[in-house]
Amino acid sequence: MKARAETGYAAGTRSRASGRGRPATLIAVAATIAILCATVGAASAQEASKPSSSGGSTAASGGGSGAGGGSGSSAGSSGLRLKSERTSPRKVFFNGTRKATYRYSIAGRRPKDLKIQIVRRSSGRAVRTWRRDNVEPRTKHTIRWAGTNRQGGETSKGRYVFRVRKPGGGAAKPSRNKKGARSIRLLPHKFPLRGRHQYWDGFGAGRHHMGQDVGARCGSKVVAARSGKVQWRGYQAGGAGYYLVIDGKATGKDYVYMHLRRKNGPKKGTRVRTGQRIGRVGMTGNSTDCHLHFEIWSPPGWYDGGNAMRSVTRKLKRWDAWS
Repeated sequence: MKARAETGYAAGTRSRASGRGRPATLIAVAATIAILCATVGAASAQEASKPSSSGGSTAASGGGSGAGGGSGSSAGSSGLRLKSERTSPRKVFFNGTRKATYRYSIAGRRPKDLKIQIVRRSSGRAVRTWRRDNVEPRTKHTIRWAGTNRQGGETSKGRYVFRVRKPGGGAAKPSRNKKGARSIRLLPHKFPLRGRHQYWDGFGAGRHHMGQDVGARCGSKVVAARSGKVQWRGYQAGGAGYYLVIDGKATGKDYVYMHLRRKNGPKKGTRVRTGQRIGRVGMTGNSTDCHLHFEIWSPPGWYDGGNAMRSVTRKLKRWDAWS
């Protein structure tokens, strides 16, 4: 049976060949064509790998997101890499005593022109940009941010991240050092009393009680809940004791601090930052125990056409939670 199968196959081959020419000739022609195609393909590949007359390879001199190309915005498309980066602190307050500080260095051997941006993490939109030319590689450089936008006004609270890129090019590849976090949280207000405290009488608890009392030990530090300019500083024996009124920057509101220990806070006209010490808890004026009486007045301000805000307690508790 085996011999018959082989014989039958051979007979069939001869039968087909008899109408189309000799099989040996076809095989030889096919082999010659295959050799010619392989030779041409090898020559084309060798030619494509040669440098172009402009001195660079086809990929390097072309457009798009290559190293020498157009304005590709994907990370690392500019050929720029960060050697190190670090942001501190991780939480900052608008125009506060501590600014967001970003320290970075770039890899490579030659100076580069850079743009450093602070970007809202949720949208990817840059709210502030710094231009730095001829930045030396492998050297630490610093950017500080107070939470302001391009016009110097307030940036909304949220999470932000620093981004380094080449002008007109893509963002830098991140540092291989994973410890260098870039993300920060920006907050608009800071709780004004530093130390252990209790919430006492709130708005409307008594006649002309237009704020929130926060009990604390005498001498506890009181800080500015919002940066701004000191509008008033004075003493009222039968009421507020030593007090300060600060016009909150970019808010139009006035922030009022009463029953301070002594008259040693910032003078009228002084500009203070969020979180800056402005006094200490006392029991001056009409007070029977140590506490801070705090008020917020709507625009145009304290006894200048504005109104004491009933939401003061809710706001204080919100600031307390994130401070």
